[in-house]
Amino acid sequence: MLGIFKHYLPEDFFQGAHDIHCHLLPGVDDGFPSTEKSLYALKKLEEHGVKKMILTPHFMNDYPNNNRASITAEFEAFKKEAANACQIELRLAGEYMLDRRFPERHEEGFLTLDRAGTHVLCETSYLMYEQNYTNLLYDIMCEELQPVIAHPERYEYAGRDVYYRWRDKSYKFQLNLLSLAGVYGGPAFEKSHFLLNEGFYDYIGSDMHGLDNFKRFFPEIKLKTKEIDAIAQLLENNKTLFD
Repeated sequence: MLGIFKHYLPEDFFQGAHDIHCHLLPGVDDGFPSTEKSLYALKKLEEHGVKKMILTPHFMNDYPNNNRASITAEFEAFKKEAANACQIELRLAGEYMLDRRFPERHEEGFLTLDRAGTHVLCETSYLMYEQNYTNLLYDIMCEELQPVIAHPERYEYAGRDVYYRWRDKSYKFQLNLLSLAGVYGGPAFEKSHFLLNEGFYDYIGSDMHGLDNFKRFFPEIKLKTKEIDAIAQLLENNKTLFD
C-alpha cells in the first residue's frame, strides 16, 4: 500500500547528478540567449548538486548555420568562461532532428553523448509520424551507432504501439524530467509516467532551455516511491556516458 503514495523529490536528490540533455550553450538555438544567463544557470545547478553536464544544441533545419565545426568553436569559448564561474564539468554533444539534413550531419560526424562516439541523441517532429525517420535510424544503426530518442513522451503521434516498436528496434529512450510535472501538457505527462513505470527509459535529462520552468515546476514534482527509485537508476545510467 505504501507504494501508492506520492512524495516530493528529496532536496539532495541531484547531488552528484550528470545531466545529458540541455540547451545551455548560449545563443545557438532556442535555449539560453546569453552567456550571462547560462553562467547564472550553471551556478544555480551547482547549488543543487549537479556535477557534470552534456550540452546538446539543436541540429535541425531551423538552425542552418549550426554544424559540427561552428558549435564546437562556440562550446570551447563558453567552456573557458564557465571554468571561472563553477566547478561543473561540461561536455558537448548535439540533439539531431531526423529531417532532410540529418544525412548531412551524419556525413560530417555526430557529436555523441558518450566518449566512445556511438550514442546519438535524436528527435522527431512532435506532431506527425514521418516514415523516413526509421530509414535514417536504420542507416546509422548499420554503422553500429546507437539512437537515443529524446523525450519520446512528447511526440503526439506516438502511442504505446510506437513505443513498443521502438524498443524492439533497440532504440534507447531519454526522459525529460519536467514531463513528470506536466510542463509539456497532459498527454506527455501520462505517457512519461507510463514509460517510467514500465521500464522503457534508459536515461534522463533536463532539456533545460531556461530556468523559469525549473523554478516553477520542479518543486511540484510528486512521484511514487517506485518512480523515484527508477529516476535514481536513470541518473546512474547517465554516468556511464561519461566513462
